[in-house]
Amino acid sequence: MPRFFIEKGRIRDNIGIIVGEDVKHISRVLRLGVGDRVVLFDEAGWEYHAKIKEETFRELMVDIIKKFLPQRESPIEIILGQGLPKLPKMDIIIQKGTELGVSEILPFNSDRSIPKLIYDKSFKKVERWRKIALEATKQCGRNFPPHIGSPVDFSEILTRDLKDTLKLILWEEEGAMGLKEVFDLNPNANKFFILVGPEGGFSRSEIRKAHEAGFNVANMGIRILRSETASISILSVIQHRFGDLN
Repeated sequence: MPRFFIEKGRIRDNIGIIVGEDVKHISRVLRLGVGDRVVLFDEAGWEYHAKIKEETFRELMVDIIKKFLPQRESPIEIILGQGLPKLPKMDIIIQKGTELGVSEILPFNSDRSIPKLIYDKSFKKVERWRKIALEATKQCGRNFPPHIGSPVDFSEILTRDLKDTLKLILWEEEGAMGLKEVFDLNPNANKFFILVGPEGGFSRSEIRKAHEAGFNVANMGIRILRSETASISILSVIQHRFGDLN
């Protein structure tokens, strides 16, 4: 069944009210009407099986048939710090990262970032990214969308206080340490903070600062990956080894 987000406050006495863009999508695109069933989920992770009861141009009223709390979140926590790539690529990273169970995505300005964003000029982009994450959450069946942070500078990313977390920065010029070596040294890790650079990767200065801040520096093999490929790949590898990607 199609799956849509509903604010918890719009459900009362087993009646839900769907508003916004989803009304158009349900009624005009999917051509669903009275008597048809949909799946809803709210910000607390609850999921609802519902049947359309009434429809108007602006809202749909549904009867809640079943309420339950599914568990589709990853058993591990992954925070992805993403050096800002060219903006269309950021959309892909957020969409696929959501599908792969990332907990949080933190965009940051790197020395080699082509777009440089600051909070007051990036609000619309951040809202767009959060919408992409929500749409991906609907599609993949997760309980919650990941948090999408506002762009910050690289130095601010390094100051984030995370206890009992495996911190890792990917660098194609790291010759000695690969992912396998890092993971073998941390076999019971369940919290990860991963930094991936933009096009062109990280500067040596950034790698030095990250190492001083406690990040493990590792490569992903002999081939140089695009920024979006590296992000999707590292999430997949971590979920396969430590999480629920079987």
